[in-house]
Amino acid sequence: MRMPRPRTLRVTLGLIVMSLVGLLVVSATATMLARWDVASAQHTLAARVLPARQAAADLGKAFVDQETGQRGYLLTGDPRLLQPYTEGQATAGERTRSLSRLLAGDTPGVRALQELTAAATTWRTTVAEPEIAARRLGPIPAAQGSTLALDGTDPFDRVRTGLAVLEERTAALSAAQLTRIGRAQAIANGVTVAAVVLAVVVAAGGALIFRRRFGVPLDRLVAQVRTVADGNYDAPITPAGPRELSVIAGSVDTMRQSIVEHGRELVTAQRDLVLREEHDRMATELHDLTIQRLFALGLSLTSISLRQPDAAPALAPLIAETDRIIREVRAVIFDLDQGGGARGLRGQVAAVAEQSIRALGFPPTVEFAGAVDDVVDDGITKGTVAVVREALSNVARHAGASAVELRVEVGEGGLTVTVIDNGKGPGHDPFGQGIARMQARAELLGGRATVGPGDESGTVVEWRVPLAIGASPAG
Repeated sequence: MRMPRPRTLRVTLGLIVMSLVGLLVVSATATMLARWDVASAQHTLAARVLPARQAAADLGKAFVDQETGQRGYLLTGDPRLLQPYTEGQATAGERTRSLSRLLAGDTPGVRALQELTAAATTWRTTVAEPEIAARRLGPIPAAQGSTLALDGTDPFDRVRTGLAVLEERTAALSAAQLTRIGRAQAIANGVTVAAVVLAVVVAAGGALIFRRRFGVPLDRLVAQVRTVADGNYDAPITPAGPRELSVIAGSVDTMRQSIVEHGRELVTAQRDLVLREEHDRMATELHDLTIQRLFALGLSLTSISLRQPDAAPALAPLIAETDRIIREVRAVIFDLDQGGGARGLRGQVAAVAEQSIRALGFPPTVEFAGAVDDVVDDGITKGTVAVVREALSNVARHAGASAVELRVEVGEGGLTVTVIDNGKGPGHDPFGQGIARMQARAELLGGRATVGPGDESGTVVEWRVPLAIGASPAG
């Protein structure tokens, strides 16, 4: 079952930041809507409700002026007292029109204004105008004046009642707008406080998540790296936490394994160096002592054969044997000078890998498994060395890689060469004729060669041929 890939630190931080930004947007939107509602209520209050209240108050004053002027003229007959009545009548008409416009859409207010207007019209047409017309004809007897005054009281009381209803309605409209403003401001304040609280909760939760997903794995990685740095190269470094830390941990563990492998290779190289030095010492001693003595012996036998012809037939086989021994010793010295292992498959592959460093720009990782040096078939040995050289050359020329792993393994029934690089992969460049030559060599030896993509990137070349361990060289 494939494990899910760990979430990256960037994604985690992005989610936390997006949550905070989302809270900010929600808070700002709610606050903006509440402020808009407040502004709308304030505009309605300032543009319609307050002017309506003022117009209602002015309308009441105008009706009172009319009633006062009418009564004064009725009592005194002075035409100047009709001026408040006339002016109040004009003001009442103007304020009635203003109220009709300001209260448009408010059914109770329009109804109250209509009832007030009807009551005022009734008072004016049935009381005020007839009384003024009667007074213009002359003084009104006291008894008749009292009767007229009583007759006008009831209609004007209905006007006062209408004014009270209208003023109560405008006051209610004003209170409603003030309530709307207060409610909108409370909502805005509540949303702001809730957003701040949620932001604090998200920030605190984000800090805990960040600590658990990044801080703890980072501390563990530092501890593991410190353990390896202290010399315990066998201690593994386990990837954990966000993907960035997992990649770092995996890379460091690869470096640890490379150090362990290189340490083993260094021990092997040191052992080979000691053997080579011993071989050189033995070759020097054989050359300086044994061959010189054998050569001197051969000269002595030849000299005796020349001085004593009768003994020549008996000495000839000895002289020939001495020459053969000298040739064999020289062959042994040559083998020692070659270091023994350098002539085996392991040494030849290692030499090719070392020669490829300049072309690659970095040393390849070389690994041997199984009885590699037991391969004695010259055809397989030469084919393996040629394939390794071709594969490393292809990587240097085509792959654009920064790391190469070379593995030569001898197992049951076959020899396998595996070359893995982290370059562009086979889809970018099929390595030209190099792969074809590898396949031809494999088929010639009864094997096969394949090339394909790596697990994550790069190319994997596998060359496999059958063999019999310990078989004598071909030909």
